[in-house]
Amino acid sequence: MATIVVTGRHRPHEVMFLVVSALLGTGFVSGVKPPSSLEQLVEPWVLWTWYLLLLGSGVIGLVSIVLPDTYRALVLELAAMQGQAAAPLLYGVALLSTGSAAVAFAVAFCLSWTGASAWRGWQVWTGMRALRQAGVE
Repeated sequence: MATIVVTGRHRPHEVMFLVVSALLGTGFVSGVKPPSSLEQLVEPWVLWTWYLLLLGSGVIGLVSIVLPDTYRALVLELAAMQGQAAAPLLYGVALLSTGSAAVAFAVAFCLSWTGASAWRGWQVWTGMRALRQAGVE
């Protein structure tokens, strides 16, 4: 019988982004105003969708860290990574649609964040698949 080792559940950069997402999402949903330039660049529905995705994925990801059940923790981490990929993608595309060259760094950062979250989501998915094949759920 093969031994399955799930590694890297608590990567420091991932935890940092989850904490930052949860804090920013909580702050924005609670009424903290984003920079005024940000509010002027995108529509309010984009901001609110971004806020809620940050809040939800950050909290879900942090909960996944403390769960003792590996499979359930991975399920939650996968859900968090989907939100962590969607939030910066939405925001980056909204910034890109402004047509301003001044947003180039922010767009690149957002797309990099999306790529990293999607990659981690794929890693989690393959780990879950290996656990299912081994009969661990």
